[in-house]
Amino acid sequence: MYDLNRINDCLNTKVIGRTIIQYDSLASTYSKAKNIFGTCPDGAVVLSEDQSKWNIRMGNEWICYPEKNIYLSIIFKPLANNHLISKFDVIGCASLCDALNSLYDIDCKIKWPNDILIGGSKVSSVSSSLAGKSSSPGGAIISFGINTNMNEEELESDEELKNIATSLMIETSEEIDREELIGEILNNVEKYYSELIHENSALNAVDTCNQNSFIANKAIEVMKKGKKSKRKVYAKSIDPEGWLIVKNEKGNEEILSPGETIITYEKNA
Repeated sequence: MYDLNRINDCLNTKVIGRTIIQYDSLASTYSKAKNIFGTCPDGAVVLSEDQSKWNIRMGNEWICYPEKNIYLSIIFKPLANNHLISKFDVIGCASLCDALNSLYDIDCKIKWPNDILIGGSKVSSVSSSLAGKSSSPGGAIISFGINTNMNEEELESDEELKNIATSLMIETSEEIDREELIGEILNNVEKYYSELIHENSALNAVDTCNQNSFIANKAIEVMKKGKKSKRKVYAKSIDPEGWLIVKNEKGNEEILSPGETIITYEKNA
């Protein structure tokens, strides 16, 4: 189990992480956070040593490994809507990327809208969802799944992931202090969340995502959720709302929604 006192020692927050609920095992931290949303304060964190599912985007799942990785969800309680949720995506990605860069001097990249990559290999997925009543959402939940202390043998045991994923321990050649990493992520989240609450803006998080973008200035293939046809576009940057600005084959600029867009291929421009 996590040492909650150790996490608390690493925090310099007023809201985020001041309530932490941890479990041995869950179906997912997101599902638990959604179920207890109404009884938890703003900034509450749900942690689990293991979870049976790690859902990322568009129904996809990722590997779960007990006592090695980090599975974490954060509850936010501002009034939220579909337009706001993309800002939580960039807050989550920027917070994790900042933490990895500062703690381990890792040159991590963000593959819009929710993947964190090191050397082109995936180390984490971040996802955001509305929470509360569907007719009037009371807030949002950001969920993190981070490949933390898996070794190469453990990672390669999954045929689908061994050539596309990595872990922080593999990249740093040392065991990661999970409590320290969690504390740093939560500190960063509060910084960006405070800007969202007080200024109704996520510009600093967007800037971090653009500075560390994996797809900026690259030709990529995209398709709409639920569709099979793909098309080529040229990725430019993320806009202030967290949406992707691209140039299509006709040379016209488009803005793509993270909830409706799947990136299927990328290459160097």
